[in-house]
Amino acid sequence: MEVKKLRSIFMRYIFAVAVGILFIIAINFGLYMLCVNTEVIIPVVNIENRITAATEKIQTNELFDAADIPNFCDYAVYSSMGAFKYGSLSEETANTFWVEAVTNGQDRITPYRVLVIDHGDEVILLRYRLTSQFSNAMLRRICPTADLLLVGLIIIEVVILLFLVSYWFGKYAGRKIDKLLLITQKIEQQDLDFKIESSGIFEVDRALYALEHLKQALRISLAEQWQADKIRQDQISALAHDLKTPLTIIRGNTELLYDTALADDQKECADYIEGSVIQMQDYVETLIDMTKAKENFPFCRQNIKLSSLLQEIHTQTKGLCVVKNVRLEWRENFNQEYIFADREQLIRSFINILSNAVEHTPAGGIVSFDVQEKDNAILFSITDTGNGFSPEALKRATEQFYMDDQSRNAKSHYGIGLYVANSIITQHRGQLLLSNSEKGGGAQVTVRIPY
Repeated sequence: MEVKKLRSIFMRYIFAVAVGILFIIAINFGLYMLCVNTEVIIPVVNIENRITAATEKIQTNELFDAADIPNFCDYAVYSSMGAFKYGSLSEETANTFWVEAVTNGQDRITPYRVLVIDHGDEVILLRYRLTSQFSNAMLRRICPTADLLLVGLIIIEVVILLFLVSYWFGKYAGRKIDKLLLITQKIEQQDLDFKIESSGIFEVDRALYALEHLKQALRISLAEQWQADKIRQDQISALAHDLKTPLTIIRGNTELLYDTALADDQKECADYIEGSVIQMQDYVETLIDMTKAKENFPFCRQNIKLSSLLQEIHTQTKGLCVVKNVRLEWRENFNQEYIFADREQLIRSFINILSNAVEHTPAGGIVSFDVQEKDNAILFSITDTGNGFSPEALKRATEQFYMDDQSRNAKSHYGIGLYVANSIITQHRGQLLLSNSEKGGGAQVTVRIPY
């Protein structure tokens, strides 16, 4: 592909405009001369010649004949005493010109010329325009000056030419610059699997090649960052799994201690040990969840029965509610039979949300689970009767390790549940929305998943 500079493209644009203007002028001038040759237009020179010839003829002939007056002239016939007799001009108009021409001695009354001809006992007053004009009376009334029409047409045609050439130039340059916009959008989205091709414009190609170097540098940087993150996640995951074994041994031996006769202070120490072990096991599970949430989950999406998915979620949720003495309200209203999703990961996300809801619902409270179908998607709504989200939590509750210190804080809450749920739902091309119930003021989590 031939590479051109913007300067040469701009010079082509100017050249095209100049050639177009010259062509417009030549065409219009040619048409003008054709009209002159065919006497459609009477030029100024011919007007003067015809006026001179008409004057000589009127003065020579004994009787005045209106046919001797050129068709582009208006006339009035007066007596030698200045009394209006007749003519193509109205008496009022004729008298106005008579005063200016005869009394005041003016031969130019803008935009007209006036000529007074003595003809024996009569005086002939001629009024005409000394400008190129149409021979046809109707065209003369519409456009008294033919030259102005020519100039007007040329201006209109030049404006149209400039618009068309500018549109072509803008479209041509726009197509080239669009390549820059497309590449910057791909880099912004971290989509680096593309090939840069020449645009054909030197200056644009320089920017493209700079973006090519940026792409390569970004690819290397991201690869190193991803590799470092992967290694760190693997190390955390391995460490978390390795910790589970000694913690299980400690907890098992602590339980064996309860089978022996323990003094009060010994039993108190054993309680401390068991409580700490349980808390450490919770920390380990949290670390494992964190590393899984940072990964791209090994998704296996397929068409699964929605009723079967909900039945499994319902069973696990009932178990959570029984432990906390919370009542579960379950409502379903949909016709869709299948949903395209990863069954296990989706169950995991909903159990995280429901576990969070049960955890913050006081004993005797209610957790509601509503399912409905809307706009080619399934809407899941989980509502509790707890304190609800604080204004800050509504914005940040899905962030990793965020804990709401104002209204929904608990020792067993590490700020990972909603983060994991949101990560899974996002990979299903869904949305997780947080709000507070208008009825009871409790927290409400709405999940939208397209089917």
